[in-house]
Amino acid sequence: MENISKLNAAIYRNAQSIMNFKLRDLDIKSGQHDFFYVISKIEGISQKELSEHLYIGKSTTAKAVKSLVENGYVKRVKDQKDKRIYKLYLTDKGKEISFKIEATFLELVSTFSKCLSDKEEEQTLQALKKILNTLHEEKNKINSDID
Repeated sequence: MENISKLNAAIYRNAQSIMNFKLRDLDIKSGQHDFFYVISKIEGISQKELSEHLYIGKSTTAKAVKSLVENGYVKRVKDQKDKRIYKLYLTDKGKEISFKIEATFLELVSTFSKCLSDKEEEQTLQALKKILNTLHEEKNKINSDID
């Protein structure tokens, strides 16, 4: 039986497979490409902001950032105003590969929409935003019930 959740999971798995194959020569694990890409586009972002940007929990973000730091792609720099906050930046090693990751992301986005008309693409984006916002609100309710 077809449903949004099943299709979303299948789209995600297939997209991850494509990313992993195209970036197989890099020492970045599956699922970390998103974190790297956002850091490369918004250098100086904090881990908290990164979690919020990707709608991902803090612990998942911490693990991904730790791995990117350990592999020499990202560095954490203490914020000058608030010493509790670390800002994230690409290292020289990270900058060397950022073009490849960006090109792969752009290629994947193009693949997602190549069979859609402009109108269908816009409608799909609007529907996905509604779903994401609804899920995000539900997750926030659950988290507030736990606290």
